[in-house]
Amino acid sequence: MKYQILIIGLLFSGLSMAQRYDNNVAYGKVIEVRPVYERVSIPERQRVCERPQYREPRANTGGAILGGIIGGVLGNQIGGGSGRDAATAVGVIAGATVGANQPSHRQQRPRCYTDTRYREERQLSGYDVTYEYQGQWYDTFMTRHPGDRVRLAVDVQVIE
Repeated sequence: MKYQILIIGLLFSGLSMAQRYDNNVAYGKVIEVRPVYERVSIPERQRVCERPQYREPRANTGGAILGGIIGGVLGNQIGGGSGRDAATAVGVIAGATVGANQPSHRQQRPRCYTDTRYREERQLSGYDVTYEYQGQWYDTFMTRHPGDRVRLAVDVQVIE
């Protein structure tokens, strides 16, 4: 029974404190609301790949040497007698020419990277509010639209 009385007492004291707090709240009439905008930079990331620049084909020295050897071996097997020397020479020249014109295996790859570009945008940052309380006009900044009235915390202090 003692605990029930204690709990009821605490509830009533809490309600009286809440009422006292509500007595410190007043409302002001909103006179004017002006939206405030600010410019912000918004980063946008994108992957960019640059195509390799076209380069004039260079002579493929390794291909020419290898082609000349293979052409000489093949020409040597085709010809007979004194024609074998001529066939070998023609094989070396033809193989070197074909090998020199083969593209090198080192091809350039595209160069890729992430690029950040900034887009300017206007965003609402809040509201400049003019309100009236007890015949006086006041200005304040609010992050939310106040509607037709603003809540005010009223504090009364003793002046000596």
